[in-house]
Amino acid sequence: MKMCDRKPGIVSIVIATYNYGRFLVDALRGIEKQTYPNIELIIMDDASDDNTEELVNSWYKECKYRFSNFIYLKLPRNIGAGWAYNIGFQMSFGEFVVIHDADDVSYPEKIEKQVKLFNEHPDTAMVGTGFRTFKDNILESKPGSGWLSFNSAHIEKNYKKYLRHCVAYGTLMFRAAILEEIIGCFKAIPVGNDMFFVNNIVNHDFIVENIKEELHYVRKHTGSMSSQIRHKQDIDVLKKRKIVDDLVSVVVPVKNSEKTIKDALKSIGDQTYKNIEIIVVDDGSTDSTEKVVNDWYKQYRSYSFDSKIKDLLYFKPPKSVDFPWIYNAGAYLSRGEYIAFHDDKGRSHFERIQKQVDFLKNNFMYSAVGTNCKPGGAMIRYDDKIEDAYITEYVNCVNINTLMVRYDQIHKTAGFNNLMQGAWDFEFIYRLLNNGYKVQNLREILYFQ
Repeated sequence: MKMCDRKPGIVSIVIATYNYGRFLVDALRGIEKQTYPNIELIIMDDASDDNTEELVNSWYKECKYRFSNFIYLKLPRNIGAGWAYNIGFQMSFGEFVVIHDADDVSYPEKIEKQVKLFNEHPDTAMVGTGFRTFKDNILESKPGSGWLSFNSAHIEKNYKKYLRHCVAYGTLMFRAAILEEIIGCFKAIPVGNDMFFVNNIVNHDFIVENIKEELHYVRKHTGSMSSQIRHKQDIDVLKKRKIVDDLVSVVVPVKNSEKTIKDALKSIGDQTYKNIEIIVVDDGSTDSTEKVVNDWYKQYRSYSFDSKIKDLLYFKPPKSVDFPWIYNAGAYLSRGEYIAFHDDKGRSHFERIQKQVDFLKNNFMYSAVGTNCKPGGAMIRYDDKIEDAYITEYVNCVNINTLMVRYDQIHKTAGFNNLMQGAWDFEFIYRLLNNGYKVQNLREILYFQ
């Protein structure tokens, strides 16, 4: 979603949910009762195996008139709330975006009061509110905001100087424009990344405020992500998201690629490396790309004796999200220890994946590795000249479609941003190098574009 395509005055509420069907309808009814009129609702179902979809569909039949737009998207695999939120953020079209936990309930005037603050404070980028906590009966709620700060200068100091959390993640609304730079949530640690999300925004010098009113109700229950103690459900979720050692996830963005994608997939299927999954992310194809991909994989499974490709995941969001977000969606769905990117028109040398994995295994200090390619090999640089090109000369010398990264680089950075319009691939490598990570290119021509 390009910032210029966003609709002024629209508030996009994004809910990420996993097996919270028993609580979700209460949250949805709270949103339905909001006094603010212009709301888009996006529900990101993180591969729930309860009755979430049935409950949502039943609820929506009664109140579809209420929303400017509605999206319910069930993800093809469990990826965690942070990544689910990020995909939801990029499908949204509102000027403002709200994070809403699936087990919480908002006070009817919450959205209206947050928008009012934004209109009165044009320099403020994000605003939270006070909240109350409850278990079963919202009428028996208790104050929960004692740890919050209600002064923007104090909020800034708490995060920049003391790394002290003082903004309630589940109450947040932010200007969608900041996504161009901060991308969204990331996974600094396995759980509890709400503090790091706010910290990242503050440390990008955006102004954050809290409204000193209790406008949100946080549900306390066994297994809630807001609980101080992590329970069995959290552990089970983490197990489902586990990174698979030695697996390489090859991310292939497509759009109307029926004429080219088969050759790209064949070059991946012909790799000598024997532990690969392919993540195809379709950014709104109107041709038969999906059929071509599925037919190829069916044939591959039927005739391949060694089955190097362990899985192929085809993901088509309900709306186009454009570059670079389509690459991020593929990375979020990946489970590999290594993530490689591949163009729908490109072809990889049959030893590309093996040689890149070998390099990263043998060079622990490197976080990413590209390769020489043809055409375009004259632009590629190596060793210390890579850092000189990005940091000193501002020259792009790593082809993004030859790149393989360690999964933790996506977890730490959330992937690509669009801060440099049209140069998101340059910015990603620049950001890695500027944060002390090392990047290399293999000198062999291992990719053809």
